[in-house]
Amino acid sequence: MESRSTDVVVVGGGIVGCASAYYLAKRGVSVVVCEKGAVGLEQSSRNWGFVRQQGRDAAELPLMMASNRIWQGLEAELQADLEWIQGGNLVLAYDHKRLELFEQWLPLSKEHGLETRLLTAQQLRQLVPAVKPKILGAMFTPSDGQAEPQMVCPALQHAAQKKGARFVTGCAVEGIELQNGAVSGVYTERGHIRASTVVCAAGAWSTRLVRPLGVRLPSLWVKGSVARVEPVRELTAAGVWGRAAFRQRRDGRLYLALGIESEHPLTVDSLRFLPAFLPAYRYNKTRVKFKLGRLLVADLLGRLNDYRRYRVLDPPAARKEIEQAVGYMQAEYEGLDSLTLEQIWAGYIDLTPDLLPVIDRLDSPRGLVLATGFSGHGFGMGPIAGRLVSEIIHDDKPSLDISALRFSRFKEGVSRKPSQVV
Repeated sequence: MESRSTDVVVVGGGIVGCASAYYLAKRGVSVVVCEKGAVGLEQSSRNWGFVRQQGRDAAELPLMMASNRIWQGLEAELQADLEWIQGGNLVLAYDHKRLELFEQWLPLSKEHGLETRLLTAQQLRQLVPAVKPKILGAMFTPSDGQAEPQMVCPALQHAAQKKGARFVTGCAVEGIELQNGAVSGVYTERGHIRASTVVCAAGAWSTRLVRPLGVRLPSLWVKGSVARVEPVRELTAAGVWGRAAFRQRRDGRLYLALGIESEHPLTVDSLRFLPAFLPAYRYNKTRVKFKLGRLLVADLLGRLNDYRRYRVLDPPAARKEIEQAVGYMQAEYEGLDSLTLEQIWAGYIDLTPDLLPVIDRLDSPRGLVLATGFSGHGFGMGPIAGRLVSEIIHDDKPSLDISALRFSRFKEGVSRKPSQVV
């Protein structure tokens, strides 16, 4: 690739990067997306597919409600099948303490005009007839939905390209160029691209990408494993989050994961950001497992900074977690004595200390926009995140209040423990 110029370079071809390119191109902004692997092959295609407003932090809820509205019309806008199903979302309660936690979140839902209600065990069984009586109840948000992750990024890419965006895949950005304290372009493995604005939407790689610029972005990797199960009887159109989390596709297949545990592979950043993450760890200490393994060795040897070596993050799935999730499904739902796994896989989530993303244009260096750290919420929030990025760049002002998502909160010491229900 020869040296060229563009208005904006987006680093990362996941859902946030693709959505940013789409909305920028719609506004007539010249944009190039650089992706070291292929579009949407990391966490954007490896997640559960939930589009969930329910249980969100107060800072996230308005964004998710706006994103949900975009999702409802996204198939028509992109002229693509995304397997959008607006069947609601259920979070199950196994004890009264959990129900009390749901009740505490309802005033926030009411404040924002989001219909959410508590279901008794009987009401839950009317919605999900197969559920067994051991479940006490649930929190239900009927306007929540789901989509097929593997379909979304290609659709956004195609739509963005039709509006003039350029995608360069198999092309790692190896550094961001600065001149006089401002972004002036990027260095890629195929050459230099001049640009006055760079959007870092690199997911799990974001912290490493911006570190040479003196930008300290506290973010850690957390692994989640997912399985696809052969078609079973119709359970519900809602996404369900309990000990096992699942959604059912139109063809009867289940996407299934363990809803109560995640794995954090230790790296050098685990120590570097330990003080910032202590509140989050105390909040989630029963749900996070630490893994000492090859990633730490690779990090100590400097290999994790070689983006050509890791074209696609493809960690091994935790089969024991999937087997545990299968066991929960069979214990909690009738008629699932036999579940046949078609495929299992895993991905790395970029987690911030307060589980909130960063969507912000930095003052130093000028011209750098961060859209990262979505903490497992990037798929559902992707469309609104992309639109907000385009507004920050083109209009100089976002249409929503995203001050709580500013990058400086970490330095200001206002980063707080997570306040989400699920």
